[in-house]
Amino acid sequence: MKKKSCPICESEKPLSAFGRNRQSVDGLHYYCKACAAARQRAWAKANQEKVKSMRIVYLERIRATNAQRDPYA
Repeated sequence: MKKKSCPICESEKPLSAFGRNRQSVDGLHYYCKACAAARQRAWAKANQEKVKSMRIVYLERIRATNAQRDPYA
């Protein structure tokens, strides 16, 4: 079984513990899924206003797209 090392938790984990990243050489993300999720949660907590504004922009875009659709088509 092939393994890869995560630079944050510094442990060897199976390749299934890493997400896909087509831009990297091996096709896998640099951080394991658990560490990547923890980084994302920390960033979101530190940038609550930015997350809120991004969510509002996203919802407005989705609502505009859905308003243009014909529900009976």
